[in-house]
Amino acid sequence: MLYTLILIISAVAQYFGPWWTMPVVCFALCFWKSETAKGAYGVAFAAIATLWLGYALFLDNATKGVITQKITNLFLGNAPYKSLLFAATSLIGSIVAGFAGMAGYYCRKAL
Repeated sequence: MLYTLILIISAVAQYFGPWWTMPVVCFALCFWKSETAKGAYGVAFAAIATLWLGYALFLDNATKGVITQKITNLFLGNAPYKSLLFAATSLIGSIVAGFAGMAGYYCRKAL
């Protein structure tokens, strides 16, 4: 349930706002609903990994890979490693979300 809530509310929040609304959503939902710190980190990590990977694949498909190839060339030269770009994107977002979720859990415990 928490996974689905984070996924849907973060998607809506990031559609209408900047990317950093995602940690706020993870913090608030894990503050409200998580049972353990490990669970809060894991659920937030998995939900945002799914969301950001799905959105990156959607944008890659919508632009026929033009933007993805340009960004890959910018960071990796002419190497055809689009999958590294997708992995790095989802990993960075997931780590931020995981720590935000864990912070939400610990803030609830502190109060």
